[in-house]
Amino acid sequence: MELTSCIFEAPIALVSLVDGNRQWFKARIGVDLQEAPRLHSFCAHVTETMQPLTVSDATVDLRFKDNVFVNGASAIRSYAGSPLIENGKCYGSLCVMDRKVRSFGHVELNRLEKLATVVIGLIREHRQKSILKEQQRELELRQARFEQTEQSAKVGGFEMDLQTGQIVWSDQVYRTVGLPVGTVMTSEKVLSCYAPEERAGVATRIRNALSGAGTGVDKEYRIITPDGEERWVHIVSDVEHVDGVPRRLFGILQDISDRHRHEQRLIEAANTDGLTGLRNRASFNCYMEARYGEKEPDFALLLADVDSLKQLNDTLGHAAGDMLLKEVAKRLTRALRSRGVIFRLGGDEFAIAVEEASTARNVTAIARRLIRCITRPMNIDGSTITPKITIGGAFAAHCESVSELSQNADFALYHAKETHRGGYVQFESGLRTRIERRLKTTRELEQAILENRLSPHYQPIVSSANGDVIGFEALVRMSRSDGSIIAAAQFHEALTDATISHRVTTQMLEHAAADMRRWLDDGLSFGRVGVNISTADFMRGDLETRIRATFSRHGVPLDHLLLEVTETVFMQGSEEKVAETLQRLRNKGVLVALDDFGTGYASLTHLRSLPVDIIKIDRSFIDTMMADSSSMAIVELVFDLAKKLGLKVTAEGVETFGQVARLLELGCRSLQGYFFGRPMPAFAAEQLLQSQKAANAPQPEVEREMFLVAGQN
Repeated sequence: MELTSCIFEAPIALVSLVDGNRQWFKARIGVDLQEAPRLHSFCAHVTETMQPLTVSDATVDLRFKDNVFVNGASAIRSYAGSPLIENGKCYGSLCVMDRKVRSFGHVELNRLEKLATVVIGLIREHRQKSILKEQQRELELRQARFEQTEQSAKVGGFEMDLQTGQIVWSDQVYRTVGLPVGTVMTSEKVLSCYAPEERAGVATRIRNALSGAGTGVDKEYRIITPDGEERWVHIVSDVEHVDGVPRRLFGILQDISDRHRHEQRLIEAANTDGLTGLRNRASFNCYMEARYGEKEPDFALLLADVDSLKQLNDTLGHAAGDMLLKEVAKRLTRALRSRGVIFRLGGDEFAIAVEEASTARNVTAIARRLIRCITRPMNIDGSTITPKITIGGAFAAHCESVSELSQNADFALYHAKETHRGGYVQFESGLRTRIERRLKTTRELEQAILENRLSPHYQPIVSSANGDVIGFEALVRMSRSDGSIIAAAQFHEALTDATISHRVTTQMLEHAAADMRRWLDDGLSFGRVGVNISTADFMRGDLETRIRATFSRHGVPLDHLLLEVTETVFMQGSEEKVAETLQRLRNKGVLVALDDFGTGYASLTHLRSLPVDIIKIDRSFIDTMMADSSSMAIVELVFDLAKKLGLKVTAEGVETFGQVARLLELGCRSLQGYFFGRPMPAFAAEQLLQSQKAANAPQPEVEREMFLVAGQN
């Protein structure tokens, strides 16, 4: 309990066993009570649910706020408990309590669960010791009538005449070492019973005894029977002296194999991941310290994350997630073979120490083999999934300490997840700088979100028929504290964070809806406003709710909204879930545009099945189509494809009159680019709409044609 209290810096630590009416404390620190009513027990909740429980502030928790221990003189404020489960039955918990409000994070709860595993082993050991004590008492009662003490207790006696060298063993010693009772023993035969690493020390002890320099011993030894069975014995011996001359070496030998194996199981339990059977974080820490104790550590550290484990847990349940983790562990073990050691650090994170990491090329090949072995499809509860892992790696030879190596590998993994998910990234000197820059950008964007310094800039989309603005694309801009405005390209790295991306979209929807409401009130015709939606917006399942609530609050009909999504949104998320959400919004008047078309990897089959109304040709094809025949062919193909599928087309990145003319020849009805206008703040977009409203009075057709020729740069 002192160790648990120290680890968690908590004044109270308990092993609490709970029955029908009470809880009693098998071990405790920080409390004087030995038991308490079950009614007031935090641990009873752990026993009932068989799940860990944390309470940050008991005074506001409806389950405990009226508890006598919460309102008493020594009030309990926070609690963390892990169930003690054996053979499917929970009989109590290992818990820590504090008299102040505090939170217990994932890492602390993970440690508590590991300690609970050790407690269960100790309880089992205590139970076994109690049984052994009862057996010993029974043997002592029977000793007068039965001469079987040696065999039952696995204790035997031995002696050696130091004058003649004659050795005498009891029957139990013979049974323990696996030799026939009565076998004539010599020093050489005695040595042969011991494991190879023990023999030199035993031989020295025998020589010293025969020469008169020997002393007693109290030590455990490993022995090997003739059948090859490993056993452990505890030997206590002494030397008998007569008239100052050593005459006899005598002692007892006890077979402690069961106890030793039990202790080893406890050690393994403390160093083994209970789910996968791999070595755990504690074992990883010991391994790393040992390797860095070497003169020149030569190995590489790979950190691997299982991709999309949370989504799997959310959709198929945590049991399915556990099955995936166990299968990943098996596949990694088979693929790595004898090239290193694998650890599960917790959650979806694994560590692989690659031995003899001679070259970066070799380690890269190993990492890629691990990735390939994981990506074979597997079946979980009737659902076929394709597991994926992302790996980052670093070399021990390039790092001065364990912490530096772990940090470098973690940097590489972080970069891989952000830029190369499902692949491998090896740490290099510039990587730390890039990640630190990304983190700085992320912090700056988070602050801008908090201070409401994000706003949309609207780029007009015009009709090729008359040059009228028929819509806008809302592009996010960030106002810095110095007043400067920067485009999304300068903080796009931060948008890879799902939480940040979700919050950015929320603010963009709010601003766009407010601007549209103002334009409607002014009687301006603006068509639809396109808002870009990312994968993160579909992950929480609240996109439809957010859009409907925002536009309803501002009184803007949804038939003024266009959602722009890229192909990666469908590929990175659950395609079926994304499609269902977009279809429900389309049913309410929203249109959907497939943005940056041509740069992704969606097949024509996907395009046919996706709920899309508009294809937006990526600017890279528009920019090069006048000089590159292949780009022109792709543009022509898109128009032909869209026509056959009944989809509309918008050309992005239009900047020259030549591009306009060629797009008109291809039948393009919707154009967007600098030729017609750069992204502009809301007030400028409103002025443009006001000008268009004024200009929409009847006028010669030639003036419309001149508009298309001149542009609005």
